[in-house]
Amino acid sequence: MDAILNTLKQFRLESYCNQLVQLGVKDSRDFLDSVTDEDLDNMGFSRVEKNRFSAMKNFLQRAPEQQVQTVTPVHKSLKSFCLQYTYPKCAQPKQITDMDPAKTTVEDLMMRICHLESVGNSKGVCLYTIDGMPLTDDPFFNTWSLKDRHIENGAVIYAMFTPRENLKAVSSNTKARGC
Repeated sequence: MDAILNTLKQFRLESYCNQLVQLGVKDSRDFLDSVTDEDLDNMGFSRVEKNRFSAMKNFLQRAPEQQVQTVTPVHKSLKSFCLQYTYPKCAQPKQITDMDPAKTTVEDLMMRICHLESVGNSKGVCLYTIDGMPLTDDPFFNTWSLKDRHIENGAVIYAMFTPRENLKAVSSNTKARGC
């Protein structure tokens, strides 16, 4: 009903909303194939209002993909992505949920772990896979998404907290050479 009313409002025909719904209009597609000139006469449309109705039909015919988008509901993926992380002297792995693996970068993951563990600004974190492969040894790859780095749902990550001066930084020389 809201979609019908919004469409009618665009063409200043909202006063006919109830009559059109009683006629059987359920969505904007019904304007194209169900409402006749006789129906418009019976509802008391003036010549100007008939012109507006005709303009509305032309608009709807030219933009069918817009109408499909407004009618089709958006479905969010029900499968949530989560990771577990642990570190020395951590009794049990801790879980991080509500991440989008296509958008969340390794750098985002590092900051989130530091925040969750209340690590101050003087320390950073290095991340490793369960096999011991470093995930954070190259700052360039820290900007890649979890999906790009092939970090799977449910993976266990090892975190090592270290003073910031021990972490590699991208030097201006490296940036200039494109390495």
